[in-house]
Amino acid sequence: MIKIRNGRAKSAMAVGALLSGLLGGVLAGAPSATAAVADSPCSYGAYIYNKVTNPTSYKYIPYVTGDLSNCWLDRGMSNTAVRALQKNLNSCYGYKLATDGDFGGLTESALIDVQKKVGVAADGDYGPNTRNAMVWANYSVETGARISCN
Repeated sequence: MIKIRNGRAKSAMAVGALLSGLLGGVLAGAPSATAAVADSPCSYGAYIYNKVTNPTSYKYIPYVTGDLSNCWLDRGMSNTAVRALQKNLNSCYGYKLATDGDFGGLTESALIDVQKKVGVAADGDYGPNTRNAMVWANYSVETGARISCN
């Protein structure tokens, strides 16, 4: 069973789809001709738990209420979803960004570098294709320490 700690999310189906992509190893190697288009800006950072696959860890990812898989972030935004992206860029890709939740030039530059590494359009905008191609940190439920990135 999948559980979301933040009570604002309304769609367990979206969580399942996202986790199957993140945890199931189905990561996009390159964008398709019919690339996913995000509908809404990401507005929160979600602590995603998967009690079936790995009950001792969680991932902290950007999401929008009601749909974890289809949101976007870009320069100028400021919220906890940006903080989740910054934390992951630091944790899994070795950047040293301030996790202040402000999507500025340094966050954009780091994201462009990562987009080039993972083979998606390097435009500095975070959306479904970038999310699916990136690796995400797994954190210990007990200690909060990073366990791995996958």
